[in-house]
Amino acid sequence: MEAATQEQASIDTLREGNELALKMFSGALDKFNIEIIDPANEKFNPDLHEAMSMAPNPEAESGTVLHVHQKGYQLNGRLLRPALVIVCQ
Repeated sequence: MEAATQEQASIDTLREGNELALKMFSGALDKFNIEIIDPANEKFNPDLHEAMSMAPNPEAESGTVLHVHQKGYQLNGRLLRPALVIVCQ
């Protein structure tokens, strides 16, 4: 029982460390005017998004981003990396 408690404390410590690192990373992106492109449920834009595949979904409008596989980034309006997405047929 004691080992399980220590293991949970270790997991919580790792989670807190990861959250802090992510917060610091986000702060660095903001500092240098780097914008994250996360187009979930938005209309597909070929200038900012790269379609990995298309999938049918009766609940979504055709041409809408269904899933973001990898977020994209912009620096001062200039595309650094397009978002990799799956688009509704």
